[in-house]
Amino acid sequence: MTTDTKQIRIVSPSDVLALTFAGEGQVIGGHYLGGIRRWKIEDGQQQSPTMGANGIVASLAISQDGRWLVSGDRGKTAIVWNAATQEKAHELKERAGYVLGVDISSDSTNFAIVDYNNAEIFSITSGIRLLAPVPHTNVTGVKFSPDGSRFATASETHGVRVYSTHNGNILFDSGQKGSSGSWPVAPLAWSSDGQQLFVASVGKITCFDLSKSLSSEWSIHEDQSRVSIASNGRFIACAAGSSISLWDCVSHKQISSIITYTSQINCLALSPSGGCLACGIGKNTTTRNLRDVLPLEYFEDSLPLVRMSGKILKSWTQNDPTNTEVLLSDELTRDAKESLRVRPSPIGHIAMAVALLNQGDRDGALWTFDFAFQDCELYDISFLLLLKVRKMI
Repeated sequence: MTTDTKQIRIVSPSDVLALTFAGEGQVIGGHYLGGIRRWKIEDGQQQSPTMGANGIVASLAISQDGRWLVSGDRGKTAIVWNAATQEKAHELKERAGYVLGVDISSDSTNFAIVDYNNAEIFSITSGIRLLAPVPHTNVTGVKFSPDGSRFATASETHGVRVYSTHNGNILFDSGQKGSSGSWPVAPLAWSSDGQQLFVASVGKITCFDLSKSLSSEWSIHEDQSRVSIASNGRFIACAAGSSISLWDCVSHKQISSIITYTSQINCLALSPSGGCLACGIGKNTTTRNLRDVLPLEYFEDSLPLVRMSGKILKSWTQNDPTNTEVLLSDELTRDAKESLRVRPSPIGHIAMAVALLNQGDRDGALWTFDFAFQDCELYDISFLLLLKVRKMI
């Protein structure tokens, strides 16, 4: 690992072709030789044993509760991994083509894959397919909407489509408009309200306003190379060639100077808050703190906190502890999932850990609690350690 005042570089055994963040403090890379490695950004140390895919890793996604990782590879296989044990939970072999895109719904219950021919959705816990294959020629990317009710696919030659997650019905079809025209690593991003869909193609980004059935496009900083994008719902990071530009999701204006590297960027990812940018450049994973580049409004979110409803308070004041416990458990789980959906944070992970413990899933609770360490500030760690030492979960 090497560092300078602006970036950290982690060196891998082979080229990095897919990236995703595990919270704010760790990054996961998928590699040309099939390895999947998890690194701590602060010190560049590998955090768990290398996982082995069935071919060149083309795509990665991690669930917002931190419990599941999905990989897609050029061995025509999608794999669901237990993020805590690094063991395979499900392995979907012999897809119709390379698994170029994967994604996980915001509630961490379903995952989607595309294999250059079809899109499919599965249950993440059982591995059961929930929708028959949805055909989309030359499809390379897939992305759930923020609320999980829809998913979008992007094709090299046949534009963009949006489907109902419930029944697979087509809700929007752009025709050929928005076709990527190349093989991007990550061609899709949603706005935070789920009303706009951004699609990358050579030389431009196209925005589809789904609420108004309108589209607009703007030129990016480079017009010769394939394009990949990542977004936190407030801004878009756009990689083309050896440089990255940053764009406001609402105004579509460029919001910083170009970030330039010395070699071709293979892939990129943003941390959940958008505060950290990771790029795969050859065998290097390079991370950069974007809080030094952009104003704070591009990162700060109003997170839903765990709270007590009037219904729970009434049950408690009526001296009904059994019903209060049931109501509180349900609300705690719901609020924790919503908090993690908006942005993973220590309070969200702790709340989810308590909810899992109440459901009898102690192993899951301990893993989720440990996940809180990755998102907290240094001065918060002592409090978390105190909770753990005293075995409060």
